[in-house]
Amino acid sequence: MKTLLANGFLRRMFQPSGAGSLSNSGRCLILLSALTLGSGSLWSQIALVNVTPCGPVALPGTTCTIPATGGGNLLVVGWQLDLASSSIAGITDNAGNTYAEAGPAQASATSAGAIGIWYAKNVAAGTTTLTVTPSASVTNAGLVIWEFSGADTSAPLDQTAVLSNQAASATPAAAAVSTTSANEAVVSIVTVNNAVTGIATGNNFTNDSTIKANGWAHLITSSAGTYYAQWNQNTAGIYASCTVSFKAALTQTSGSACDLNHDGVVNAADAQLAVDMSLGLTPCTANIVGSGICNTTVVNDVVAAAIGGICPTGTTSSKVLLSWTASTSPTVAGYNIYRGGTTGGPYNTSVASGVTTTSYTDTSVVSGQTYYYVARAADASNNESPNSNETQAIIP
Repeated sequence: MKTLLANGFLRRMFQPSGAGSLSNSGRCLILLSALTLGSGSLWSQIALVNVTPCGPVALPGTTCTIPATGGGNLLVVGWQLDLASSSIAGITDNAGNTYAEAGPAQASATSAGAIGIWYAKNVAAGTTTLTVTPSASVTNAGLVIWEFSGADTSAPLDQTAVLSNQAASATPAAAAVSTTSANEAVVSIVTVNNAVTGIATGNNFTNDSTIKANGWAHLITSSAGTYYAQWNQNTAGIYASCTVSFKAALTQTSGSACDLNHDGVVNAADAQLAVDMSLGLTPCTANIVGSGICNTTVVNDVVAAAIGGICPTGTTSSKVLLSWTASTSPTVAGYNIYRGGTTGGPYNTSVASGVTTTSYTDTSVVSGQTYYYVARAADASNNESPNSNETQAIIP
């Protein structure tokens, strides 16, 4: 992807050696900032509220009790049945929430049983009892119920992965998921032939239960990546596992919500677009009247919204943000910024002169062009230092 606002550093600071003269001793730093999204992230923080083991139990006929839920939270139900051919037909609760399988997220191992994960989004406050119905009656089942706050209330499910009939191992590893956003709740479960004794050394998941000697774990992520739990098993045995990740809720913290992709509505897709752009991802799926291609208007509008906290109504000029550390010389009166069209100069366009602050935004750039910037420190008579190091800006 072409960078929105070029990432580069000019590391030279201009310090005059005496009154009326300027030299390039020392260092001056000019930073072309990457896109920022105002004062906060577009993702709220997802967090574990409660985790409740239930079992061993016979199903149907057993109701699992959990602490009263908070309104809008996410409930995740992990299950394990001793029969590898078994499954869950449905889940209901006292508050009328709707449950769905996460995926599908079901796996099995011949001598270890079957496992899977279901979930209910945006649950009603005060949910306290769950009733799980299997595809056929079972006498030995285990359930673990997680409650998370801050999850996306409309489409929390991100990734699902399963592994069935895995070869015997003393350190069974769950199926791995690659999350698409930074802050997610990842739930991993494993059914083993012998007994889980805890999380394997070096794995950062939290083992939430050892009910029925199986593994039930979760992790709250801080960056997009690949995640899976791994346990110790005594002794080595075959296993099956599944892992599911859930996204945090989208919130707009930089100005008003904007129809950034110009599809006529303001929704989570617009916020996701801004997040993708902040991570350096080209919005090739952005809608400009349904075009579905990388579009300069989309790029410019996201940049404008991020910089100004406003909702653009049309094409907005690209901007290059420059900032630098101040010279320590008492004779420096300001800074002059120049640019050229080729690396190494000539830098024949004066962008700004006499800048008395340590930042400047160049709004005179043209889409599709590449610019090369240098800076010079100047005294009150506009005597200038030599050029700083060059830095590049590629305009989408």
